[in-house]
Amino acid sequence: MTSDPDVKFWALRELPPFPAIATKLLRLFADDDVEIREVVNLIRADTAFSSELLRVANSPIYGLRSQVSSVQHAVVILGFDRMRSFAMTISMKNFLRTAMRIDVLRRVWRHSLACALVAEELAPLFWRNGDRTSRDRAYTAGLLHNLGRLALLVKYPQEYANLLAVVSENPFDVLETERELFDVDHCEAGGWLAKAWTFPPEIAEVAVSHHEPPVKGEADLTNLVRSAVLLTDWLGFDVTPLLPLKTAAELEAMLPESACAFLEADMSPRKRLIVQKLDSFD
Repeated sequence: MTSDPDVKFWALRELPPFPAIATKLLRLFADDDVEIREVVNLIRADTAFSSELLRVANSPIYGLRSQVSSVQHAVVILGFDRMRSFAMTISMKNFLRTAMRIDVLRRVWRHSLACALVAEELAPLFWRNGDRTSRDRAYTAGLLHNLGRLALLVKYPQEYANLLAVVSENPFDVLETERELFDVDHCEAGGWLAKAWTFPPEIAEVAVSHHEPPVKGEADLTNLVRSAVLLTDWLGFDVTPLLPLKTAAELEAMLPESACAFLEADMSPRKRLIVQKLDSFD
């Protein structure tokens, strides 16, 4: 019997590689002394990434005052923190591109992106210094919380789509069902992939524990994302239907006090804005 711990993760072998530009950009942005020239040169070297960046940056939903006409202009006007968010979003979309034609994968992708947007809005509520850096950190963690599920969908699109269909119609636990089919659930898969792709350790922690309920009184990144997942599902961006649907009062009882400040009497304007932002990345 082999003692290789990675044998358990056979289902994640031979995945398409995560776009190299994303990890290179993350390393650059981690350097406090990085120069704009280095970032611009790296992005310019990837024509497809550059084109997608300019398309998204010029989307009306972001309300930039002038047309973004070049990569350098985009980097200057967006700033490093927003660029990091854009880079990860575009790279994840490119990783998923081959399987995006499957409706369920597109639904999981939109859930992940909606969770990123909700997490970004929760950052100043959880952390008093809700500056651009902390908002970007929350956005990235929200975007990648479902990394394992997205990867399983890319590798086994039809099998995983069938799994979700069965779980939606029957009282089966999704994590247990995943383990029966793939030997790992998507939380374990996300933690393993985050390490394999050298993402920050906090991303692995979020991926592993995002199915756990939020904890009252805790304001760390993991608890923020757990709250964001719950709110994202409640807003209607869930992967599998919530049965029964929680009332606002029930939801408040489950959330940390900081996250409750996100709730409003009429959530429809906030939901419309999220939909508009999701559509801008389509």
